[in-house]
Amino acid sequence: MAGPDTKGGGKSDFLLIDYTPYIHYGQHYNGIIFRRSFPELEELISRSQQLYPQAFPGASYLEGKKTWTFKSGATLKMRFLETDSDVYHYTGHQYQYIAFDELTNWPTAFPYIFMHSCARSAQGVPIRIRASGNPGNVGHLWVKQRFIDAAPPLTPYQDEKTGLYRIFIPARLDDNTKLLEKDPQYENRLKSLPEALYNAYRWGRWDVFVGQAFSEWNPARHIIEPFEIPEHERYYMTFDAGFGRPFSLMWWIIDRDNGKLVLVREWYGWNGNANEGIRLSDSEIAEGILERERRWRINSNTVTRWAGQDCFSKKPNYMGGGQGPSTADVFQSYGIYMKPADADRHKKVRAFHDRLRVTDDGPGLVVFKGCEQFIRTVPALVIDKNDPEDIDTDGEDHIYDSACHIVMAKPDDVSGSVTGLDPDSLCA
Repeated sequence: MAGPDTKGGGKSDFLLIDYTPYIHYGQHYNGIIFRRSFPELEELISRSQQLYPQAFPGASYLEGKKTWTFKSGATLKMRFLETDSDVYHYTGHQYQYIAFDELTNWPTAFPYIFMHSCARSAQGVPIRIRASGNPGNVGHLWVKQRFIDAAPPLTPYQDEKTGLYRIFIPARLDDNTKLLEKDPQYENRLKSLPEALYNAYRWGRWDVFVGQAFSEWNPARHIIEPFEIPEHERYYMTFDAGFGRPFSLMWWIIDRDNGKLVLVREWYGWNGNANEGIRLSDSEIAEGILERERRWRINSNTVTRWAGQDCFSKKPNYMGGGQGPSTADVFQSYGIYMKPADADRHKKVRAFHDRLRVTDDGPGLVVFKGCEQFIRTVPALVIDKNDPEDIDTDGEDHIYDSACHIVMAKPDDVSGSVTGLDPDSLCA
Protein backbone atom coordinates (compact mmCIF):
# COMPACT_ATOMS: atom_id res chain seq x y z
CA MET A 1 0.00 0.00 0.00
CA ALA A 2 1.42 3.32 -1.03
CA GLY A 3 1.46 6.20 1.38
CA PRO A 4 0.97 9.92 0.77
CA ASP A 5 3.44 12.73 0.25
CA THR A 6 3.70 16.06 -1.61
CA LYS A 7 1.83 18.19 -4.12
CA GLY A 8 2.75 17.84 -7.76
CA GLY A 9 3.98 14.26 -7.43
CA GLY A 10 1.39 12.79 -9.81
CA LYS A 11 -0.28 10.65 -7.14
CA SER A 12 -3.79 10.63 -8.64
CA ASP A 13 -2.38 9.71 -12.05
CA PHE A 14 -0.48 6.90 -10.38
CA LEU A 15 -3.67 5.40 -8.92
CA LEU A 16 -5.45 5.53 -12.28
CA ILE A 17 -2.57 3.83 -14.07
CA ASP A 18 -1.73 1.45 -11.20
CA TYR A 19 -5.14 -0.16 -11.65
CA THR A 20 -4.50 -1.15 -15.26
CA PRO A 21 -1.75 -3.87 -15.33
CA TYR A 22 -4.27 -6.64 -14.63
CA ILE A 23 -7.12 -5.63 -16.94
CA HIS A 24 -6.33 -8.72 -19.02
CA TYR A 25 -8.13 -10.76 -16.33
CA GLY A 26 -11.31 -9.37 -17.86
CA GLN A 27 -14.54 -9.71 -15.94
CA HIS A 28 -12.67 -11.25 -13.01
CA TYR A 29 -10.85 -7.94 -12.40
CA ASN A 30 -12.89 -5.20 -10.76
CA GLY A 31 -11.55 -2.07 -9.15
CA ILE A 32 -12.86 0.92 -7.24
CA ILE A 33 -11.30 4.32 -6.48
CA PHE A 34 -12.74 6.57 -3.75
CA ARG A 35 -12.68 10.30 -3.10
CA ARG A 36 -14.23 11.91 -0.02
CA SER A 37 -16.74 14.17 -1.81
CA PHE A 38 -18.48 14.33 -5.17
CA PRO A 39 -16.72 17.53 -6.36
CA GLU A 40 -13.37 15.85 -5.65
CA LEU A 41 -14.53 12.75 -7.50
CA GLU A 42 -15.43 14.84 -10.56
CA GLU A 43 -11.83 16.03 -10.75
CA LEU A 44 -10.58 12.44 -10.71
CA ILE A 45 -13.11 11.38 -13.33
CA SER A 46 -12.07 14.24 -15.58
CA ARG A 47 -8.44 13.15 -15.34
CA SER A 48 -9.35 9.53 -16.12
CA GLN A 49 -11.20 10.68 -19.24
CA GLN A 50 -7.99 12.28 -20.44
CA LEU A 51 -5.85 9.20 -19.80
CA TYR A 52 -7.84 6.04 -20.48
CA PRO A 53 -9.22 6.53 -24.04
CA GLN A 54 -5.71 7.31 -25.32
CA ALA A 55 -3.93 4.53 -23.45
CA PHE A 56 -6.62 1.85 -23.76
CA PRO A 57 -8.61 2.04 -27.01
CA GLY A 58 -12.08 0.60 -26.54
CA ALA A 59 -12.35 1.69 -22.89
CA SER A 60 -15.72 3.35 -22.25
CA TYR A 61 -17.08 5.39 -19.37
CA LEU A 62 -20.74 5.10 -18.34
CA GLU A 63 -21.67 8.38 -16.65
CA GLY A 64 -24.82 7.08 -14.97
CA LYS A 65 -22.91 4.32 -13.19
CA LYS A 66 -19.63 6.24 -12.77
CA THR A 67 -17.85 3.15 -14.10
CA TRP A 68 -15.13 2.47 -16.65
CA THR A 69 -15.39 -0.75 -18.68
CA PHE A 70 -12.32 -1.89 -20.57
CA LYS A 71 -12.25 -3.93 -23.76
CA SER A 72 -11.41 -7.10 -21.80
CA GLY A 73 -14.46 -6.68 -19.56
CA ALA A 74 -12.52 -5.39 -16.54
CA THR A 75 -14.26 -2.56 -14.67
CA LEU A 76 -13.25 0.38 -12.49
CA LYS A 77 -15.83 2.20 -10.39
CA MET A 78 -15.37 5.85 -9.38
CA ARG A 79 -17.10 6.54 -6.06
CA PHE A 80 -17.13 8.93 -3.10
CA LEU A 81 -17.47 8.17 0.63
CA GLU A 82 -18.64 11.21 2.55
CA THR A 83 -19.24 9.58 5.94
CA ASP A 84 -18.05 6.45 7.69
CA SER A 85 -21.47 4.84 7.36
CA ASP A 86 -21.41 5.21 3.56
CA VAL A 87 -18.94 2.36 3.42
CA TYR A 88 -21.67 -0.11 4.39
CA HIS A 89 -23.10 0.25 0.89
CA TYR A 90 -20.22 -1.95 -0.21
CA THR A 91 -20.86 -4.82 2.19
CA GLY A 92 -20.56 -8.06 0.22
CA HIS A 93 -18.83 -6.46 -2.77
CA GLN A 94 -15.67 -7.97 -4.20
CA TYR A 95 -12.82 -5.94 -5.63
CA GLN A 96 -9.33 -6.87 -6.66
CA TYR A 97 -8.13 -3.26 -6.69
CA ILE A 98 -9.16 -0.69 -4.06
CA ALA A 99 -7.77 2.82 -3.89
CA PHE A 100 -8.33 5.95 -1.80
CA ASP A 101 -7.25 9.24 -3.36
CA GLU A 102 -6.28 11.92 -0.80
CA LEU A 103 -6.56 9.57 2.18
CA THR A 104 -6.08 12.35 4.74
CA ASN A 105 -9.51 13.72 3.77
CA TRP A 106 -11.16 10.94 5.79
CA PRO A 107 -11.32 11.76 9.52
CA THR A 108 -10.99 8.13 10.63
CA ALA A 109 -9.37 4.97 9.32
CA PHE A 110 -12.68 3.09 9.37
CA PRO A 111 -13.64 3.36 5.64
CA TYR A 112 -10.13 2.41 4.59
CA ILE A 113 -9.95 -0.55 6.99
CA PHE A 114 -13.52 -1.71 6.24
CA MET A 115 -12.83 -1.95 2.51
CA HIS A 116 -10.11 -4.48 3.23
CA SER A 117 -12.97 -6.94 3.79
CA CYS A 118 -14.03 -6.40 0.17
CA ALA A 119 -10.58 -7.15 -1.25
CA ARG A 120 -10.78 -10.73 -2.44
CA SER A 121 -10.63 -12.91 -5.55
CA ALA A 122 -11.87 -16.42 -6.30
CA GLN A 123 -9.93 -16.48 -9.58
CA GLY A 124 -6.41 -15.85 -8.32
CA VAL A 125 -6.30 -12.23 -9.44
CA PRO A 126 -3.62 -10.30 -7.49
CA ILE A 127 -5.15 -8.14 -4.74
CA ARG A 128 -3.89 -4.60 -4.24
CA ILE A 129 -4.95 -1.75 -1.95
CA ARG A 130 -3.52 1.71 -2.59
CA ALA A 131 -3.83 5.21 -1.16
CA SER A 132 -2.45 8.66 -1.91
CA GLY A 133 -2.56 11.98 -0.11
CA ASN A 134 -0.82 15.10 1.17
CA PRO A 135 0.18 16.14 4.70
CA GLY A 136 -2.64 17.88 6.53
CA ASN A 137 -6.42 17.73 6.58
CA VAL A 138 -8.58 16.07 9.20
CA GLY A 139 -7.12 12.58 8.76
CA HIS A 140 -3.50 13.68 9.02
CA LEU A 141 -2.90 12.00 12.37
CA TRP A 142 -4.15 8.49 11.66
CA VAL A 143 -2.54 8.41 8.21
CA LYS A 144 0.76 9.58 9.68
CA GLN A 145 0.57 6.93 12.38
CA ARG A 146 -0.29 4.16 9.92
CA PHE A 147 2.15 4.95 7.11
CA ILE A 148 4.71 7.58 8.04
CA ASP A 149 5.56 6.55 11.60
CA ALA A 150 5.38 2.79 10.99
CA ALA A 151 8.65 2.52 9.05
CA PRO A 152 11.10 4.62 7.05
CA PRO A 153 10.13 5.49 3.45
CA LEU A 154 10.36 2.62 0.95
CA THR A 155 10.61 0.11 3.81
CA PRO A 156 7.91 -2.60 3.95
CA TYR A 157 6.21 -2.84 7.33
CA GLN A 158 4.42 -6.02 8.39
CA ASP A 159 1.40 -5.50 10.60
CA GLU A 160 1.75 -7.67 13.72
CA LYS A 161 -2.00 -8.30 13.93
CA THR A 162 -2.85 -9.12 10.30
CA GLY A 163 0.48 -10.13 8.81
CA LEU A 164 -0.21 -7.78 5.88
CA TYR A 165 2.47 -5.46 4.55
CA ARG A 166 2.26 -1.75 3.90
CA ILE A 167 4.78 0.73 2.61
CA PHE A 168 5.16 4.49 2.34
CA ILE A 169 6.39 5.62 -1.09
CA PRO A 170 7.27 9.32 -1.21
CA ALA A 171 6.14 11.17 -4.33
CA ARG A 172 8.17 14.33 -4.90
CA LEU A 173 7.59 17.15 -7.32
CA ASP A 174 10.93 16.20 -8.88
CA ASP A 175 9.45 12.80 -9.79
CA ASN A 176 6.85 14.46 -12.01
CA THR A 177 9.16 15.43 -14.85
CA LYS A 178 6.22 16.04 -17.18
CA LEU A 179 4.79 18.71 -14.89
CA LEU A 180 8.18 20.38 -14.46
CA GLU A 181 8.63 20.38 -18.23
CA LYS A 182 5.20 21.77 -19.08
CA ASP A 183 4.91 24.15 -16.10
CA PRO A 184 8.43 25.13 -14.98
CA GLN A 185 7.07 27.97 -12.82
CA TYR A 186 5.00 25.68 -10.58
CA GLU A 187 7.71 25.37 -7.94
CA ASN A 188 8.16 29.15 -7.87
CA ARG A 189 4.43 29.53 -7.19
CA LEU A 190 4.77 27.10 -4.31
CA LYS A 191 7.54 29.31 -2.91
CA SER A 192 5.03 32.15 -2.58
CA LEU A 193 3.22 30.17 0.14
CA PRO A 194 4.01 30.65 3.84
CA GLU A 195 7.11 28.72 4.82
CA ALA A 196 5.20 26.02 6.72
CA LEU A 197 2.93 25.31 3.76
CA TYR A 198 5.83 25.32 1.32
CA ASN A 199 7.67 22.75 3.45
CA ALA A 200 4.58 20.54 3.56
CA TYR A 201 3.72 20.80 -0.14
CA ARG A 202 7.23 20.80 -1.57
CA TRP A 203 9.09 18.44 0.73
CA GLY A 204 6.32 16.34 2.27
CA ARG A 205 6.95 17.54 5.82
CA TRP A 206 4.53 15.78 8.17
CA ASP A 207 5.32 17.97 11.17
CA VAL A 208 4.03 21.09 9.36
CA PHE A 209 1.11 21.00 6.96
CA VAL A 210 -1.71 22.95 5.38
CA GLY A 211 -4.60 23.51 7.78
CA GLN A 212 -2.49 22.96 10.90
CA ALA A 213 -4.36 24.54 13.80
CA PHE A 214 -1.41 25.38 16.05
CA SER A 215 1.59 26.28 13.93
CA GLU A 216 3.20 27.81 17.04
CA TRP A 217 4.11 24.29 18.19
CA ASN A 218 7.85 23.78 18.27
CA PRO A 219 9.14 20.57 19.87
CA ALA A 220 12.43 22.25 20.72
CA ARG A 221 10.63 24.89 22.81
CA HIS A 222 7.47 23.17 24.06
CA ILE A 223 8.88 19.79 25.11
CA ILE A 224 11.09 19.78 28.20
CA GLU A 225 13.00 17.16 30.17
CA PRO A 226 11.13 16.02 33.31
CA PHE A 227 12.35 17.48 36.58
CA GLU A 228 11.77 16.48 40.19
CA ILE A 229 8.56 17.98 41.53
CA PRO A 230 8.53 19.08 45.20
CA GLU A 231 6.55 16.74 47.44
CA HIS A 232 3.93 19.33 48.41
CA GLU A 233 3.51 20.89 44.97
CA ARG A 234 -0.01 21.89 43.99
CA TYR A 235 -1.48 19.82 41.12
CA TYR A 236 -4.28 20.50 38.66
CA MET A 237 -6.14 17.75 36.78
CA THR A 238 -8.14 18.12 33.57
CA PHE A 239 -10.53 15.54 32.14
CA ASP A 240 -12.21 15.06 28.76
CA ALA A 241 -14.61 12.13 28.85
CA GLY A 242 -14.72 9.34 26.28
CA PHE A 243 -15.93 5.78 25.87
CA GLY A 244 -15.92 4.70 22.22
CA ARG A 245 -13.57 7.63 21.67
CA PRO A 246 -10.52 8.16 23.92
CA PHE A 247 -10.76 9.96 27.25
CA SER A 248 -8.00 12.31 28.31
CA LEU A 249 -6.68 12.93 31.82
CA MET A 250 -3.77 15.28 32.46
CA TRP A 251 -1.99 16.47 35.58
CA TRP A 252 -0.40 19.92 35.60
CA ILE A 253 1.66 22.14 37.81
CA ILE A 254 2.33 25.86 37.48
CA ASP A 255 5.91 27.08 37.36
CA ARG A 256 6.50 29.10 40.55
CA ASP A 257 8.82 31.55 38.83
CA ASN A 258 6.99 32.50 35.65
CA GLY A 259 3.45 31.13 35.71
CA LYS A 260 3.99 28.65 32.85
CA LEU A 261 1.63 25.70 32.66
CA VAL A 262 3.62 22.47 32.87
CA LEU A 263 2.04 19.18 31.82
CA VAL A 264 3.73 16.51 33.91
CA ARG A 265 1.49 13.42 33.64
CA GLU A 266 -1.15 12.07 31.28
CA TRP A 267 -3.49 9.09 31.00
CA TYR A 268 -4.99 8.66 27.55
CA GLY A 269 -7.76 6.10 27.24
CA TRP A 270 -7.12 4.74 23.76
CA ASN A 271 -6.55 1.26 22.36
CA GLY A 272 -3.53 2.17 20.26
CA ASN A 273 -5.58 3.01 17.16
CA ALA A 274 -6.05 6.69 16.39
CA ASN A 275 -9.25 8.09 17.94
CA GLU A 276 -10.47 4.77 19.38
CA GLY A 277 -11.26 4.46 23.09
CA ILE A 278 -10.88 1.63 25.60
CA ARG A 279 -14.52 1.76 26.79
CA LEU A 280 -13.95 2.05 30.55
CA SER A 281 -16.82 2.84 32.91
CA ASP A 282 -16.79 5.98 35.06
CA SER A 283 -16.00 3.84 38.10
CA GLU A 284 -13.04 2.21 36.39
CA ILE A 285 -11.66 5.62 35.37
CA ALA A 286 -12.12 6.98 38.91
CA GLU A 287 -10.28 3.99 40.35
CA GLY A 288 -7.53 4.50 37.77
CA ILE A 289 -7.15 8.15 38.79
CA LEU A 290 -6.72 7.31 42.46
CA GLU A 291 -4.34 4.44 41.72
CA ARG A 292 -2.13 6.67 39.57
CA GLU A 293 -2.13 9.51 42.07
CA ARG A 294 -1.05 7.11 44.80
CA ARG A 295 1.72 5.78 42.59
CA TRP A 296 2.84 9.28 41.62
CA ARG A 297 2.62 10.47 45.25
CA ILE A 298 0.04 13.13 44.46
CA ASN A 299 -2.21 14.09 47.38
CA SER A 300 -5.63 13.51 45.82
CA ASN A 301 -7.34 15.70 48.40
CA THR A 302 -5.48 18.81 47.25
CA VAL A 303 -5.83 18.47 43.46
CA THR A 304 -7.97 21.07 41.64
CA ARG A 305 -9.88 19.33 38.87
CA TRP A 306 -11.82 20.44 35.80
CA ALA A 307 -13.99 18.45 33.42
CA GLY A 308 -16.11 19.12 30.36
CA GLN A 309 -19.73 20.18 30.74
CA ASP A 310 -20.96 16.77 29.58
CA CYS A 311 -19.54 15.17 32.72
CA PHE A 312 -22.17 16.96 34.83
CA SER A 313 -25.21 15.74 32.86
CA LYS A 314 -27.28 12.88 34.24
CA LYS A 315 -27.07 9.62 32.30
CA PRO A 316 -29.85 7.12 31.59
CA ASN A 317 -30.13 4.44 34.27
CA TYR A 318 -29.99 1.31 32.13
CA MET A 319 -30.60 -0.96 35.10
CA GLY A 320 -33.67 0.62 36.65
CA GLY A 321 -34.88 3.21 34.16
CA GLY A 322 -34.98 6.96 34.62
CA GLN A 323 -31.92 9.11 35.20
CA GLY A 324 -28.74 7.75 36.72
CA PRO A 325 -25.71 9.53 38.15
CA SER A 326 -23.51 11.78 36.04
CA THR A 327 -19.81 11.13 35.58
CA ALA A 328 -19.14 13.89 38.12
CA ASP A 329 -21.47 12.12 40.60
CA VAL A 330 -19.61 8.82 40.17
CA PHE A 331 -16.24 10.52 40.58
CA GLN A 332 -17.49 12.33 43.70
CA SER A 333 -18.41 8.99 45.28
CA TYR A 334 -14.68 8.19 45.06
CA GLY A 335 -13.70 11.50 46.62
CA ILE A 336 -12.79 13.07 43.27
CA TYR A 337 -14.43 16.50 43.02
CA MET A 338 -14.54 18.29 39.67
CA LYS A 339 -15.49 21.75 38.45
CA PRO A 340 -17.19 22.40 35.12
CA ALA A 341 -14.82 23.97 32.60
CA ASP A 342 -15.55 26.89 30.29
CA ALA A 343 -16.94 25.43 27.07
CA ASP A 344 -16.63 28.45 24.75
CA ARG A 345 -14.91 26.87 21.75
CA HIS A 346 -13.76 30.10 20.09
CA LYS A 347 -12.27 31.46 23.29
CA LYS A 348 -10.54 28.13 23.86
CA VAL A 349 -8.76 28.32 20.52
CA ARG A 350 -7.56 31.88 21.14
CA ALA A 351 -6.42 31.07 24.69
CA PHE A 352 -4.57 27.96 23.52
CA HIS A 353 -2.80 29.92 20.77
CA ASP A 354 -1.76 32.48 23.37
CA ARG A 355 -0.36 29.81 25.67
CA LEU A 356 1.64 28.13 22.89
CA ARG A 357 2.99 31.41 21.54
CA VAL A 358 6.74 31.71 22.06
CA THR A 359 7.87 35.07 23.47
CA ASP A 360 11.19 36.28 24.84
CA ASP A 361 10.34 34.34 28.02
CA GLY A 362 9.50 31.21 26.04
CA PRO A 363 6.08 29.60 25.61
CA GLY A 364 3.37 29.80 28.27
CA LEU A 365 2.76 26.05 28.13
CA VAL A 366 5.36 23.29 28.18
CA VAL A 367 5.12 19.51 28.25
CA PHE A 368 7.22 16.84 29.92
CA LYS A 369 8.97 14.65 27.37
CA GLY A 370 7.05 11.57 28.52
CA CYS A 371 3.62 13.00 27.71
CA GLU A 372 3.58 11.28 24.34
CA GLN A 373 -0.11 11.64 23.52
CA PHE A 374 -0.13 15.41 23.85
CA ILE A 375 2.97 15.50 21.65
CA ARG A 376 1.34 13.15 19.14
CA THR A 377 -2.11 14.70 18.82
CA VAL A 378 -1.96 18.46 19.44
CA PRO A 379 0.44 19.32 16.59
CA ALA A 380 -1.75 17.27 14.21
CA LEU A 381 -4.99 19.17 14.89
CA VAL A 382 -6.49 20.95 11.90
CA ILE A 383 -8.71 23.98 11.44
CA ASP A 384 -12.42 23.42 10.85
CA LYS A 385 -13.08 24.10 7.15
CA ASN A 386 -16.48 25.59 7.98
CA ASP A 387 -15.30 27.64 10.96
CA PRO A 388 -11.73 28.97 10.82
CA GLU A 389 -12.07 30.05 14.47
CA ASP A 390 -12.43 26.46 15.68
CA ILE A 391 -10.79 23.04 15.59
CA ASP A 392 -12.13 20.28 13.34
CA THR A 393 -13.86 18.07 15.91
CA ASP A 394 -13.72 15.04 13.62
CA GLY A 395 -10.03 14.86 14.45
CA GLU A 396 -8.39 13.45 17.58
CA ASP A 397 -8.98 16.53 19.74
CA HIS A 398 -9.47 14.96 23.19
CA ILE A 399 -6.07 15.95 24.60
CA TYR A 400 -6.63 19.49 23.31
CA ASP A 401 -10.10 19.71 24.87
CA SER A 402 -8.73 18.48 28.18
CA ALA A 403 -5.80 20.92 28.13
CA CYS A 404 -8.14 23.81 27.40
CA HIS A 405 -9.82 23.31 30.78
CA ILE A 406 -6.79 24.72 32.58
CA VAL A 407 -5.99 27.21 29.82
CA MET A 408 -9.51 28.61 30.32
CA ALA A 409 -9.42 28.46 34.14
CA LYS A 410 -10.67 31.49 36.05
CA PRO A 411 -8.25 33.39 38.30
CA ASP A 412 -10.13 32.41 41.49
CA ASP A 413 -9.48 28.74 40.73
CA VAL A 414 -5.72 29.12 40.91
CA SER A 415 -4.95 32.32 42.82
CA GLY A 416 -3.00 31.82 46.02
CA SER A 417 -1.97 28.28 45.15
CA VAL A 418 1.45 29.14 43.79
CA THR A 419 3.83 31.76 45.09
CA GLY A 420 4.50 34.47 42.53
CA LEU A 421 1.71 33.39 40.14
CA ASP A 422 0.00 36.16 38.26
CA PRO A 423 -3.65 35.02 38.31
CA ASP A 424 -4.38 36.97 35.14
CA SER A 425 -2.00 34.68 33.28
CA LEU A 426 -4.69 32.00 33.42
CA CYS A 427 -7.54 34.14 32.18
CA ALA A 428 -9.19 33.10 28.96
